[in-house]
Amino acid sequence: MKAFSLLFSIFILVLPVFAYGDIPAIPKTPAAIIDVVYTRSFTLAKGYKYNWSKEHLIVKTGTLAVLKVDPDLVYPRNTAEPVLYVGNQTAQRLNYGHKSGHVIAIIPGEVDLSRIPIWFGSPELPERVNAKTIRVQRALAERANIQLLRAKTRPFATDKMQSITQKHLEVADLSVLLREYAADLVLKYSPQEKDLAETWRLPVAKAIPKVRKPPIR
Repeated sequence: MKAFSLLFSIFILVLPVFAYGDIPAIPKTPAAIIDVVYTRSFTLAKGYKYNWSKEHLIVKTGTLAVLKVDPDLVYPRNTAEPVLYVGNQTAQRLNYGHKSGHVIAIIPGEVDLSRIPIWFGSPELPERVNAKTIRVQRALAERANIQLLRAKTRPFATDKMQSITQKHLEVADLSVLLREYAADLVLKYSPQEKDLAETWRLPVAKAIPKVRKPPIR
């Protein structure tokens, strides 16, 4: 069990990339998400290493969110993909979401989604993204007037966020968060990926859950 915990702390939820026949072109970026449909903050007793940025911070607090998106932005590819940004950081995509149009994501730290933008930036490998990259991508988003001209890309209103925000969670670690909470979100919002939820729920003594790592070029 101790060995499993060590191995699991290295990974972040990922599926293997399969070969697809007709892969759509990557939409123009910066591109807004469509909506936020669920949000729930959490605290982990044991943090995990965050591989979706160059800094590799240790995540102990964050927000579990469900985002409605353009499926073409999250279609599985064997190369760099549009990076999902929330304010001044990247978000960790837990599933693909190209079949459902819903992405379940972890946003590190304490965030107020009613006050910060959420968008897809230029295609890149998330583990290469640093603070400078984020500043550049946010400037591009602001220059494109993503927040200002299209209502669905502005920071989400406080009353809207209150209606979709669930009670704060306190759980042991990432594996519990995935098994007991994220799995339910996959089944509800992206049921085409039910195998992913079932994998997270495997007994930890028998198998290590698949982990969605950033794409590898």
